[in-house]
Amino acid sequence: MKTIFRNILFLLSLLIALTVSSCKDDLPEEITELITDRLFSPVGVEAKVINKTQVVLNWTKNSKAESYVIEVYENDSLTFTGTPVMTFNITNDDIPDTIKSGLIGATQYSVRIKAVGSEITESKWSAVYFKTGEEQIMNAVSEASVSAHSATLTWKAGETATKIILTGGQSTVEHLVTADEIAAGEATVSGLNEDTDYSAKLMKDDKIRGTATFTTKIDLSAENTVVVHPEEDLVAAIQAAASGSRIVLVASDAGNEFLKSAGQSIDIDKSISIRGYLKSNKPILHMQFRMTAENASLTVKDVILNGQSDADMRDHLVQLTQSVACGDILFKDCIITNYNKSLISGASGIAVSVKSFTMQNCKVSNILTNSADCIDVRSGCIENATLLNSTFYNCAPARDFFRLDDAASSFPDKTTFITVNRCTFSKVSNDVARRLLYVRFANNQISFTNNVVANSVGYYTNQTVTNVTFNKNNYYNAPNYLVYTGTALNVKTDDSGTYLQQNPGFVDEANGDLTITNAALLEQGIGANISW
Repeated sequence: MKTIFRNILFLLSLLIALTVSSCKDDLPEEITELITDRLFSPVGVEAKVINKTQVVLNWTKNSKAESYVIEVYENDSLTFTGTPVMTFNITNDDIPDTIKSGLIGATQYSVRIKAVGSEITESKWSAVYFKTGEEQIMNAVSEASVSAHSATLTWKAGETATKIILTGGQSTVEHLVTADEIAAGEATVSGLNEDTDYSAKLMKDDKIRGTATFTTKIDLSAENTVVVHPEEDLVAAIQAAASGSRIVLVASDAGNEFLKSAGQSIDIDKSISIRGYLKSNKPILHMQFRMTAENASLTVKDVILNGQSDADMRDHLVQLTQSVACGDILFKDCIITNYNKSLISGASGIAVSVKSFTMQNCKVSNILTNSADCIDVRSGCIENATLLNSTFYNCAPARDFFRLDDAASSFPDKTTFITVNRCTFSKVSNDVARRLLYVRFANNQISFTNNVVANSVGYYTNQTVTNVTFNKNNYYNAPNYLVYTGTALNVKTDDSGTYLQQNPGFVDEANGDLTITNAALLEQGIGANISW
């Protein structure tokens, strides 16, 4: 029985071996290459926009493709209708390929790509689309290229444009760009208003190709414009000017400095503005202003105000001397330095009101507050006090920065509104007993936002009536503004929960240059960022 079983197993094994051998002989050869009658379409196609108006095209290389045809369609979303704006060929060695020129900003493009070889049918198209960023081909506008009523605008020569749109205030001017202007990359636009901030847009049809901003110069021949040179009598010119006049300080062979030998205090009894003619060469004025009459108003722009003359140092930038209702007081794009006592002062017993006191885009330093405070009104009322995008260095070094005493009984219907936004303070109220916001005027609302407070051992306030809101401020080496460790009562600190504690990276704090280099603060709009 066992012998029969072994024989059966032997016969089965032999049968299986013969069967497998027979099947192996019938198998085709191993497939090591796929042969087709046309090239495969490009795969893995990507388009990555760089530098706003350039694009990197990439896909998987095909070793059988001798070249690729690329077509680019403008204002298209994979429809590929009409005529391509560019067609070109590349090889595998060129992948990834960058289109560096010829694309317009803020425009959607479609790209299609096919592979081409010899003795084989070309591939079908593969496609991708992308949108370019808003481009900037305009150059910054120089002061020398601007007059009172015209401006010369430039961009990369040869770049196509159809028109320039300029907007200033309520006025809009359109200039159609010519072929010669395109070739030169330059166009002069006239018919502009004097002393006006303009924004310019370089257009190609409805697409913005670039933007620029500038301010037209003052028309020195305009009505109510009084031109004064350093060798002339500025005080007499101000006194003689009609209300509403504009005093323009213009450099001459005598230089660009006014009242240097002996600083002056000038009474302002009307509405007057004092302007520097060139932003790039601000005149230096050694002067103190005294507001002396009802509705007196003052605007100072593009001027360096230096309280230190050859003879002495002026006490105040602005002094309120009479119990009257003054108008608006504005300092814009100014450098203000070297005053013995204060930026604005109203002494006890002078029931004066000021409609508004504003400092915007100013660099302020060395307001020494000897026997005074920096913004110091004892018996009066500033209805609106506004500090915007300005720096304050060594101001009230050992005194209060804001001091607004309670004069509400003289002004029962008035509220003091204080706005401090995007300002930088260093070595301000730098004394453990001194306050940045010593506000006792009964009705007050204070907004303190996006500011940097640095290098100060002072604190905000210990007045229960001080009504202040904090948001997104940064503190550096200024501990008591967050956690007060002194002995005063009723101290208010920044408990907003939105504050930062970063080093601003001042360019030259020791010399009053509070330019911030900290990228995080700049990105979030915290602290002053003065661009003039």
